[in-house]
Amino acid sequence: MAKVTGPLMSIEASGKFAQSIVFDRRGFARGYTTPSNPRTEDQQATRLALKAAQTAAKHLNATTRAALKERLGYRWNAVLLAECLGTQLQNWQNALTEYEAVSDPSDIINVATQANMPASIRVPDYNEEVTGPEAIFAIFTAYNSVMLPNPPLEITAIETLF
Repeated sequence: MAKVTGPLMSIEASGKFAQSIVFDRRGFARGYTTPSNPRTEDQQATRLALKAAQTAAKHLNATTRAALKERLGYRWNAVLLAECLGTQLQNWQNALTEYEAVSDPSDIINVATQANMPASIRVPDYNEEVTGPEAIFAIFTAYNSVMLPNPPLEITAIETLF
């Protein structure tokens, strides 16, 4: 329902009017449209990757967060997630491929367990899932990338981040 101050269109209006006009607080009016959510394969894969990366980033320790804030500024989280996902999920796919190639992922699995990461991360209406250790490893690789030219951390030192 539209909230009107004064007669309609004279002073101020905000909200929706009769499923036909939407008013915003800036004084603009536009036609009402139902938002679309096509749930394409690419869109669902991006949602899953973003959810998994954000879940892992929430478990970064205070020292790591401080180092990222000092290096990247107040937008450190957005920069870290953007680096983790990459364009068209390229960095994300590379990190998952690298994780599969790790000969002994026990350090990563231990960190995920100690950080109370969920065993699997899912999004609604999508059949794929990401494991907690995969998400931890993806954030780890993004951290190494954004902290360059500092020497990258070895996988054995992954517990220092979480």
